[in-house]
Amino acid sequence: MHAHDSRPPSIVRRRLTRLRRHLCGRGVASLVAFALSAPVWAAAASPEQASTLPPLPQVAQDVASPSAQVRRKALRGLRERGGPETLPLLAGLLGDAEVDIREGALAGVIHVFVPPRPHHSIDSAAKAFEAALFHGQPWSVPPELSAALVKALADEEPSVRRDAAYAAGIVLTPPVTNGVAFEILASLSDGVPSVRVAAARALGRLQVRDAGVPLIGRVNDEDLDVRLASMNALGDLREQRAIVALTDQFAFYVRGAAGRAAISALAAIGHPVKIPLFETETKSGYPAHRRAAYEGLARSGGAAAAALRIEAAVDSEHDRRVRLAMAFATASAGRDGVNRVLDALTDRDRSDEALAYLVELGQPHVAAIAARLGDPDPFVRGQIATALGFIGGPAAIAALKSASAESDPDVRQRIDIAQLRLSRATAVRAAGTP
Repeated sequence: MHAHDSRPPSIVRRRLTRLRRHLCGRGVASLVAFALSAPVWAAAASPEQASTLPPLPQVAQDVASPSAQVRRKALRGLRERGGPETLPLLAGLLGDAEVDIREGALAGVIHVFVPPRPHHSIDSAAKAFEAALFHGQPWSVPPELSAALVKALADEEPSVRRDAAYAAGIVLTPPVTNGVAFEILASLSDGVPSVRVAAARALGRLQVRDAGVPLIGRVNDEDLDVRLASMNALGDLREQRAIVALTDQFAFYVRGAAGRAAISALAAIGHPVKIPLFETETKSGYPAHRRAAYEGLARSGGAAAAALRIEAAVDSEHDRRVRLAMAFATASAGRDGVNRVLDALTDRDRSDEALAYLVELGQPHVAAIAARLGDPDPFVRGQIATALGFIGGPAAIAALKSASAESDPDVRQRIDIAQLRLSRATAVRAAGTP
């Protein structure tokens, strides 16, 4: 263990022991630029540029070079090339002796799975993690990359540990192995708050069920960002054991960030026992509370009894995000709110929120969702394709197939990604593997 390591010694010893037992072979980015001609978060090369890059066998030799300068050159070439074929070689650089190379390799991995999007800046691992929820690429993960990412979670540098947690949340899909879950859970006890934040978010994204109790403990973490991330993760997990702790947080911090996070997490869990709280908070003076309240009614089953009242109140609600949550609630109750959710796709500021609601509403609304593949706005058509790719089912597959004549190249790409996602999910189910 390095003298400057800020993690508790017991955590380090347990993690290293576990790594030796479960992993073999060699093993995102901080915002500090490293000694390459391109910055850490530079975009991949165009196809024309990629054709002039050295062949991968040559790059593989450079990755194994004893010269750090040569390895940096190899990393630059892999970053410029991009594409899933670079992942095994990037994995080999995640355990490099030089921290800037490890950071750059993590950034390279993340860019393969979360390429830049028009009008969206992705300049950190945290932002990539946010974008990856619906806009990540469903590439297969080479075994050596999974192993290298898990080893990077125990790196001596906090920036690498932090971004390895984000990368794991981006690259891996639930359910993860016990070894992966163990390592991310260990990161939840890291001495550096930003690492704990990343770990909490990854645990929620990867649906690590054993994380419930440790995350409840972090609801009282000394760092506010860790508390907020832990509450959000408990919502992602729909962890019912957290209801009491979250209710206490909301009661104590009702007007602050922790209060907002607490009621949002309660809304995500959506337990019927909180319906009275959700009903009360629909009248709150805080838009974030009203929004969470309507989401909570949708998920708890309370929206059915309140649907007529919600519909009557929509026009008097001034906050557009609250109106969107109200539409989600009425749609969940079998009313016509889905069309209001679909209409919100045109608003770039809240389009991904509407997309998330559509995915959650799921297959009962596929016909209405698929009908918008004919929308005149290509941005909306792209969002619809993405929604169908996550919803799945025969009707979604058929709708995407019927859109094969799409003329817009960006929409066409999103249709292809949605079909790839569905075909991979079908293959995984057929094989009976996670």
